Amino acid sequence: MIPGKLRLLLLLFVVPSLTGCWDHKILQDMSYVSSVGIDYRENQFVIYAQMVDFASVGKSEGVSSEEASSNIWVGKATGKTFALAVNNLYNTTQQRIHIGQISSVVFSQKALQKDLHQTIDMFERTEARLTPWIYTTEEPMDDLFSITPMFPQAPLLTILHSPEGNYKQHSIIRPMKLLEFAALYKEPSSSIIVPTLSIEKKNWEKKKKKMPEMFVNGAIIFHTEKNPRWVSKDDLLGVRWFDKKTNHTPLVLKDDKGHIKALLYMEHPKLRVTPELSKKGEPIYNLHIKVRGELTQLNVPMTKKTMKAEAAARIKAEIRSTYTSGLKSNVDVYHLEETMFRHRYADWKQLTMRKSFPLTKNSLREIQVEVEITNTGDSKFEI
Repeated sequence: MIPGKLRLLLLLFVVPSLTGCWDHKILQDMSYVSSVGIDYRENQFVIYAQMVDFASVGKSEGVSSEEASSNIWVGKATGKTFALAVNNLYNTTQQRIHIGQISSVVFSQKALQKDLHQTIDMFERTEARLTPWIYTTEEPMDDLFSITPMFPQAPLLTILHSPEGNYKQHSIIRPMKLLEFAALYKEPSSSIIVPTLSIEKKNWEKKKKKMPEMFVNGAIIFHTEKNPRWVSKDDLLGVRWFDKKTNHTPLVLKDDKGHIKALLYMEHPKLRVTPELSKKGEPIYNLHIKVRGELTQLNVPMTKKTMKAEAAARIKAEIRSTYTSGLKSNVDVYHLEETMFRHRYADWKQLTMRKSFPLTKNSLREIQVEVEITNTGDSKFEI
């Protein structure tokens, strides 16, 4: 038997050596940043941090829009560098900030042109990493971050934090992760399309009061680290036919007077790009696209053959129109140069040595579009 005093002495030595959660942090004792905004003004980085009350996420009922709005906090700080701006933001926080749960990062166009590699590097070195969605905006960051969610019990179910649902129903400009952006940013031939967020103040209301909501109104396009250029959503309709993730996108067929003849929803285009060189040594790209869709609205009788032909013609027109819009801004909206880089590297190297932007109005040559229409189901549809 061990004497009582010896037993107590052994206990005093053993207890301190036991492992445990000494650095355990209680969830409600931390502030969680849900989104970060980055601007650059007057030679200073301006950092915005959106924080949502963690307790509000778990509430499912009894939460008013006023309560939801009060649960959204927006912080702001400045600094000579991105890292110093973040550090200055920490200076006024009342609790420890956790940035590992950031779901989106929003850049202004000016911020995208200032030490972007340093900003990306900091995300890689912190707990935030590169998993958030990336956006651009020309709206005031504090206005964007202060928008009350449509359903207060789900403050993170917005385009800013969870864009997948919106894109699956309205596939035009695909949302992008910061990880994908960082991987493409240094590629010598890549074009990157980063969605732009804007604020719509007319479409939605609650109790006769207009409620602002976010939407994608265009994109900033990067091409080989040149100054980014903004292109409107209407001028980017052609990009959806180049993205295999396009899930549900509207295609409107009209007559010569602009009257709607039919509405189709198209999905999952399959694209093949064939790069070539002309006899004069200029780049040529031929496209072959297969896409299927469902007929949703039919206002005038037409045959299936006619509808497929008109749908194919409309898709071709959108592709050429978007290509032309890109040329005006000296951007390669369809990543065509990358196809030449991957499959005909020697030709690509020779082209880029002669010109910094090798595309011309004649580079997009042949466009073949095959359309398959399913689920027609209307008596006006004439086989």
